[in-house]
Amino acid sequence: MIAETPPPPPPHTQISRTTSSLEQIFLKDHLCAENCIGLWQFAKSWNIHILFQLKYEAFHFICENFEEVSLCEEFLQLAVQELADILGQDDLTVTQEITVYQSVLRWINHMPEERQGAISTLLPKVRLGLMDKSYITDNVLNNDVVKTNPESHLLVSDTLKVMSQPLLFCSESGINNTLFCRRLPNAILLMFGLFSMTIDAFDYRTNSWITVQTHPSLENPMIHLFYSTVFLGRCFYIVGSGLRWTDPSNRVWKFNLVTHTWQEMSPMQESRYLMSVTVLKGYIYAMGGYRNDDGTSRRTAERYHPNINQWTFIASMNEERRDASCTTLNNKIYICGGWNNRVLNTVEYYNPDTNQWTLITPMGTPRCGLGVVAYMGHIFAVGGSDGSRYLRSAEAFDPVTNTWYDVPEMVHTHSFFDIAVMNKRIFVVSCSTGKIVECYDYSTNTWSMVFSGIDHYDEVRCCVISGLPNMAEYCSPLFKDIRRTSV
Repeated sequence: MIAETPPPPPPHTQISRTTSSLEQIFLKDHLCAENCIGLWQFAKSWNIHILFQLKYEAFHFICENFEEVSLCEEFLQLAVQELADILGQDDLTVTQEITVYQSVLRWINHMPEERQGAISTLLPKVRLGLMDKSYITDNVLNNDVVKTNPESHLLVSDTLKVMSQPLLFCSESGINNTLFCRRLPNAILLMFGLFSMTIDAFDYRTNSWITVQTHPSLENPMIHLFYSTVFLGRCFYIVGSGLRWTDPSNRVWKFNLVTHTWQEMSPMQESRYLMSVTVLKGYIYAMGGYRNDDGTSRRTAERYHPNINQWTFIASMNEERRDASCTTLNNKIYICGGWNNRVLNTVEYYNPDTNQWTLITPMGTPRCGLGVVAYMGHIFAVGGSDGSRYLRSAEAFDPVTNTWYDVPEMVHTHSFFDIAVMNKRIFVVSCSTGKIVECYDYSTNTWSMVFSGIDHYDEVRCCVISGLPNMAEYCSPLFKDIRRTSV
């Protein structure tokens, strides 16, 4: 089910100092667990401007894929300060903090005589306060490397004291609060309520929602119906909209997720709503949608260049579509289903290199109002309506075999929902019968409920955000709740 991994680039020792921007793009596109550390070390070893982005991308890849990276051979070659810098990152992605501690032991045991003393540098980077108390007692406090290092042994003992006597956490006992600070998620699911005009963030680690902003300061917010949303850079874009079925708009707004400010951008070439929107290689694409001149759907498409704040037409689709859904995979845009005097099962992809749309094998079920995402190298089409009923069913497309196959049904049917991929799972969010979040995990091939709450009716739009300097603003409280336990 997982697409074949492309071959790694040449070893970094063979890369010249005059690496071109084209070569840098190649290296970024071929980052993997086995080579990301070497590329990071190479990029930061030269003070060359064109390598700055590669250094950032490689380091981000290490943090986001730490569990896999820590098992690779390159991990064992890290310098102690390099490893400390990685482990100290708030957005280090791990399912449990024990993994971080075990990676430290694995690194030390690779060269035990030379590295045992490094435990005093590395152990403070482990969030001990997030680990189980019995595990700390049995596997950390009594570890030979920790026991023979007085500084590390005291650190572990102090952590256990705080876990047993939570009042010490707020006292002037010298306890390092960072030890109890939750890691930041590498990504957050952002939801914009169509009618409530609120922006909420879903933290998958705690399965909880927080409201980021209420009643955004948009000009006449009632016009923002039937819009689409995307995340690009550090901004959340609202593309198109309309107050009535006969009143589509070409207006575009940008919400800066760092400064929390709104800005109206250049309008699209055509007015449209219920269009499909996605991001590919730093551009926003808007396709299809509803037109008001003759009441039909559009087949036109256009592309937004954020650097020059301008929309331009691209080739038109083979089929007119509104209320379709799209995603990107292998540097192509795939658009599925929708409505054009009937519910469609047709699918086509756009190649930006040739500016051409190509029809491919249709879905097994006609769907409009569906959710489409790229996941594990395949295209997933989920839910929607067949024209008479809402669907729980899902199917996936294998681009290698050019075939669709069935995926297990969702737990619920959803209307006016949105879909996104985060933390290696597919998330579906709806607020039509209460706020509901369910997810699909390929490793178990099952859907499961992760959140269910009472909420007013709303139509939602979602996107996944990552890489913000203020990610903590979109997360649950960072500090772990330390409950009272007996000594």
